[in-house]
Amino acid sequence: MSTDQLPGQRTDQRTDELADRLADVVGGVFDPEIDVTLRQLGVLRSVSLTEDRIQVNLAPTRLGCPGLGEIARRVRTALDEAAPGSEVEIVWERGAWEPSAVTPAGRNVLRMAGYRVAGAAPRCPYCGGEDVQRAGRFGGSVCKVPYDCRGCGSLFDVIGTAGCSAAHATSHSRQGGS
Repeated sequence: MSTDQLPGQRTDQRTDELADRLADVVGGVFDPEIDVTLRQLGVLRSVSLTEDRIQVNLAPTRLGCPGLGEIARRVRTALDEAAPGSEVEIVWERGAWEPSAVTPAGRNVLRMAGYRVAGAAPRCPYCGGEDVQRAGRFGGSVCKVPYDCRGCGSLFDVIGTAGCSAAHATSHSRQGGS
């Protein structure tokens, strides 16, 4: 990364602006399983810069999620395009993600894709009906619980259930992209 200072700018201001820009880049990365961005899903916590690396703090929806490696690869690829040659450290925060972290835009994207976010009593994302019944213990992943809407007959998943709690933090650092 360049450390050239713009005329009239303090280095910390420039660093903050670059960190914000890189946070936008990381925030725009899509989850590998559901067509929603890391920012919308509430997984992105922060992006910070030091002289020698970019640190990205992420809160996994579930520590054992098989998508963590793919998320890290996508984040590294996006940052390698935005800041070529930079060292990237990804820190998975322990127990930090909660369904309430999903943004309103993320909830809308998830609803349109046939998902509901855990929280209050489940409602059908298709018809809005409350007459729903749990259709099994696990959906397509441990973070999903299948439901059946008795009103319209649709099947849908509720994400962010108790199985999504993260158990410990991990950190991975690598030079450059993927």
